[in-house]
Amino acid sequence: MSARQSRLSQAHGAATRLMAAQVSVHDLRARASIVAVQGDLQLQFRDHSLAWLGDAVPVTAITLREGECFVTPQRGVVSISGLQAASAAFVVQPRRAHQDGRGWIGHTARLLAGLAKTRLRRAT
Repeated sequence: MSARQSRLSQAHGAATRLMAAQVSVHDLRARASIVAVQGDLQLQFRDHSLAWLGDAVPVTAITLREGECFVTPQRGVVSISGLQAASAAFVVQPRRAHQDGRGWIGHTARLLAGLAKTRLRRAT
């Protein structure tokens, strides 16, 4: 997290930007979601239940295309980096207590709709 980004802005779903060759590391709870807002992302994490084995546990790498969402299956540390030389942006949404699947989908849809509106305004 850069000095300009506060934890408060991340808690409210503000997009985090990554420049070329920059990596962002997050300690996430189970069922937290990562949404690729701009550009493609590379996610890397290890199985948390085998953390005591250290580097003997293989790293799981997932490619997240722009607009896609990944929900973490368990708690653990996830490193996020951009796949292209250009910058990338993503949003980390913590798991919400007492929320069903429909509410989460609607919230993510509203978040992506806001992104689309912003891009359309910039294009015109």
